[in-house]
Amino acid sequence: MTKKDKKYRLSGRSFSKQELTALCRIKVDDATTKDFEKEICLFILEWFSPQDHLLVSTSGSTGKPKEINLLKKHMEVSARATISFFGLKPGDTVLHCLPMRYIAGKMMVVRALVGGLDLYAVEPSSEPEIIPDKVTFSALVPLQLSRLLQNVPGRQSLEKIDKLIVGGAFVPESLEQSIQEISTQIWQTYGMTETITHIALRKLNGAGRSDWYKPLPDVSVRLNENNCLVIDAPDIGVENLATNDLARTEGTEKFKIIGRTDHVIISGGVKLHPEEIEQKISGICSNAYFIGSKPDAELGQKLVLFIENGEGVERRIFYIWQLLEKRLSLFEIPKEIIFVPVFKRTATGKIDRKI
Repeated sequence: MTKKDKKYRLSGRSFSKQELTALCRIKVDDATTKDFEKEICLFILEWFSPQDHLLVSTSGSTGKPKEINLLKKHMEVSARATISFFGLKPGDTVLHCLPMRYIAGKMMVVRALVGGLDLYAVEPSSEPEIIPDKVTFSALVPLQLSRLLQNVPGRQSLEKIDKLIVGGAFVPESLEQSIQEISTQIWQTYGMTETITHIALRKLNGAGRSDWYKPLPDVSVRLNENNCLVIDAPDIGVENLATNDLARTEGTEKFKIIGRTDHVIISGGVKLHPEEIEQKISGICSNAYFIGSKPDAELGQKLVLFIENGEGVERRIFYIWQLLEKRLSLFEIPKEIIFVPVFKRTATGKIDRKI
């Protein structure tokens, strides 16, 4: 099949390139088109434009958001790597329920266009609607996955999905444990806007479950002198990309993320990595929480455990302190526990650690 004859699929319907772009123009001009549908249509029109690159915004989860140029040819290579890894084929159903403003949402559309996949889109929300009745592939952020698991209908709808990737934020061990009986095959992704979404995956449940990320083909990783991950993926234009992610590696084929250099807390001269401490206390309570800090006259920074929506948890405060003392070393034990009504979150579901 030539590019001219290639078929694109949207909500069970097949289109030529001309038919699809014509439909998108109509929807963009239609006042009744929902905002999320209009954003997808605008992106499709941009994808088929003569321009060889796209301007994409980073999430801003660890700093000020910025815009970067990504070449369409590199985005296509990334899409094909995902399609190949998951064995997706033309006509397979793909559910899109992520915001279009960031790379994860854009790449769901690119994968569908490149692979001839049947794209179904729903309104991005914390508990998205899962359509159609059988989904071959989808992507969620941890918050969406967690919300779907909180009730029987949500769990049942989740199991309509055959293969699922979860990214954009840390996956707590408690959430990982809660998906072990789910029939859906679930992977956590590692990547960023600069790497055109994920460049590595780790299986979270079922056969092949692992604590280690495995890079996609033609991607290699190593550590620099600061023990931060460095990524090489020349096929997508990424060479010697130094991240802020502290990691451990096994050769160039496996790695674990320990934390971020920009989250490091220095308390009394001791360097502490919040993500590593959070892993040790995983499951300490059912509420969302994170390790942060407050200025301290004596220590410089003092370690603080922030817990969201403390109602019901405050009664268990003594038990929580006991678990902290049991699981953590002396320097890792928070000096204070603070309850926050609602955490701020980014559009991709990451907790904003700035209190």
